Formats: sequence, C-alpha cells, structure tokens
Amino acid sequence: MAKQRVTVCVPPCDPDDPESLHRAIGQAMAPYDYNREDIPHPDWVGEWDYWFVSGAGYAFAVLPGHEDDPRLVRHDEWTERPEELPRSRCHGGPRGLLDLDTDRAEVGREAARRWDDWRRFADRHTGPESVLQAIAKDPELEERFTHDPYNWFGRDREAYIAERVADVLPTPAMLTLAGRWVEYGGPGYRQWFNAYLQDLPADTMVVRVLYHS
Repeated sequence: MAKQRVTVCVPPCDPDDPESLHRAIGQAMAPYDYNREDIPHPDWVGEWDYWFVSGAGYAFAVLPGHEDDPRLVRHDEWTERPEELPRSRCHGGPRGLLDLDTDRAEVGREAARRWDDWRRFADRHTGPESVLQAIAKDPELEERFTHDPYNWFGRDREAYIAERVADVLPTPAMLTLAGRWVEYGGPGYRQWFNAYLQDLPADTMVVRVLYHS
C-alpha cells in the first residue's frame, strides 16, 4: 500500500460554502473507493481507501494578482498535515486562476541550459566512450548528465525540452469532469494531461488530492 496523488476536476462550487468543494471532491472520488458496498468483493478493485487535499510538491502556482481569491484551495483542515504554502501557491482552485505557464517556462529554460551544457561537454571529448568514462569518474557530472546521457538527452534539443516541460503539471492520475479515472501509462499521458487541463472551462475547480492505495 502506498500514497499517490490524483488531480481531481469538479464543477464550480459555492464560494460561500467552504464545505461544498470538499463534498464535490468526495462525490467524485466515491466511485473509486476500495470499500464500496454496492459492488461485491472480490470482483471490485478500487483506487483508494482514504484521501486528503494536498499539493505539496505538486502545488499549483497562482495567477499573479489573484493570490487572495477565496476560491483558491489552502484549507489546512482538509490536509493530512498542515502545509505551509506561500501566497503564490495553492492546492488548487478555478482553472482560470492557476498559473499553468510559469513553472513550465522555468523548467523549459533549465532544460535548455542543461541540454546545451551536455552538448558542450560531449563535444570536448573524442567519442562516446570517453564521455561515459569522464562521467563515471565524477558524481557531479553523473548527477547533471545521468549515467546514460546519450539516451537521456537524445539528438533533438527541442524534443528534450518539450519532454521536460510536459512533466511539470501531471500527477500520476487525473479524475476528469466526466468522472473518468485516468492513470499514467506512457508518454502520451503527459501530453493528454496538459491538453486536458489547459482546455478545461476557466471556472472548473482543479484540486490536488493525496490518496492511499
């Protein structure tokens, strides 16, 4: 058994009723409860047995200028333990108030720097064997370039950057507005996740949830 995160999408909730969002998430999650009593065991296999609202390493950036919007999700009483979030971050909120671009842009810039560093490093050596020997002797180089840099970085700079950027927003699973639980199953999942999130109506509530499975 382990804990994992799912991004839950639910329709707009009543901002004057703080519990309305929690109820909506509970209703969306309910069909995937291990302990459902309307489906006889052992035929039923669910996804979770308990859950909490929790962004942690998956916290969203808040669109600048909207840090105090009451619809943003920062309710410590819903989390497994209090999480100290700066005003610029949240567990979730209306999709239109989430800054989906800043974190991706920062990762893209770092990926570009790392790819360029790798090419300069590789070009200073006489061949792949020499490169790999140099990396094997230096833990800092291995940390930056991995032990398998030719496979990791590939030949295409833009493709490498796009892969790193696509990793920023997805959690291992998403629960869609239609109630469909979608889990990571290959590179296509990341592209789908980013496109789905980007295309949601601006008032859709998007929340990070930590569940135990």
